Amino acid sequence: MNIANRNRNLAIPHIGPAKQAISQIAFCVLGLLLTPFLAHAASVTLNLGQTAQNFTLAGLGPNTSGLGTYSVTMGACTPAGGNTGCILSGAFTGTTPGLTTGTYSLATTYVGTGPTPLRGVQQAAGSDFYAFSFIPADTTMTLTLVSPGGTVVVPIFAGGHFVTGATFGFVYSSDMCSGTPVSSCSVGQVGLTAGAIITGPSTGSATFNQGNNYYISQLAFAGRWQMTLTYVNYSPQTVTCVTNFYSDAGGALPVPFSGGTVSSRTDILQPGQSIHDQSVADLNATVSQGWAQATCDGPIQASLVYRLYTAGVPVGEAGVNAETAPTTEFATFAQTATGVAYANPSTTQSAAITLKVFNAAGVPLGSTVITLGPLAHGAANLGPLLGLQSFTGFVKVTSTIPIISLSLNFEAFPVFSSLPPGDLPSSTTLVN
Repeated sequence: MNIANRNRNLAIPHIGPAKQAISQIAFCVLGLLLTPFLAHAASVTLNLGQTAQNFTLAGLGPNTSGLGTYSVTMGACTPAGGNTGCILSGAFTGTTPGLTTGTYSLATTYVGTGPTPLRGVQQAAGSDFYAFSFIPADTTMTLTLVSPGGTVVVPIFAGGHFVTGATFGFVYSSDMCSGTPVSSCSVGQVGLTAGAIITGPSTGSATFNQGNNYYISQLAFAGRWQMTLTYVNYSPQTVTCVTNFYSDAGGALPVPFSGGTVSSRTDILQPGQSIHDQSVADLNATVSQGWAQATCDGPIQASLVYRLYTAGVPVGEAGVNAETAPTTEFATFAQTATGVAYANPSTTQSAAITLKVFNAAGVPLGSTVITLGPLAHGAANLGPLLGLQSFTGFVKVTSTIPIISLSLNFEAFPVFSSLPPGDLPSSTTLVN
């Protein structure tokens, strides 16, 4: 067993379009040019602190060009549901507002529960750099960033290629070699030696184009409801979106779609492509509700349709446009049956939300304060919530931290509709 404490170069993972074997290199670690996208105004670069899990390279011996090859294991891996998920996590720092400090989790998921299918190749003879040479097209890599301002989900690899502008690299912060002995414990020597293994925690960096965020304040399925998620890519570029669904308590919410039940989904939209995917919930089951956040590497139109069924026949629906940013103030028309939904995108802070209603003459009728934990969600009809038998006017929603909120008009139920967006800049002066 060989042990070394000096830094070792690890991954150069941008591999280009999907092929059976891919060796196009667009990113070198430790100071070389990343990609032309680094000059893009929306590009973000983060320093990834030491991983809590080991990054492992198993040597497969030299290829026909005499370069070392590797089997690549991206952290701690766990099989589940016919797939395998691998995690590298730690703390990050950066200079981009809202992403200056926090924690990261780089999740790699591949089909199957056997050994990792990811492969790498030494960059040049004698080098301790390597690039991915093969990643299965159905593999996904997603970087989740948790900071005091909320959660950002960044798609890194999907649909057989690295997302435009997204790349990462790691170096060993300490390493250990095992298996077939090598003359020195280094990435280069391990790749040239079949059966040799180098492993240990690592540090690195990640670069990506800052995403477009879309928030859906209320979603529901089962219990007479189905929902339809709609994304439209109107741009001439491919756009990748990662959507996470959350329950009222802030945990992962599995949603049944035709392609399977998922609490997180990755959608790749080609230029001009759209998706219109309805849930396939049991209409007789107990209703489930929550909210969702989508992070896309380009702009889209995002919306949700609620559809109510009676005896299996749709009797009403409403379309709801996604919000693009949380805020602390909302104001919209309201009456006794108006439904108000709210969610807290922060992963660390609780929100104190005040709902106050006024009649048509502007006279305050009642108010209540709701404390909403990190990533939590709630929804209620205003009349029952505030103990009001009948009113027509408006509702003012304020919060101690930025949240998302949505109102639906139910005054002629089962006919119902979404109300105009009520979100206001946090500096807006509101009636008391």
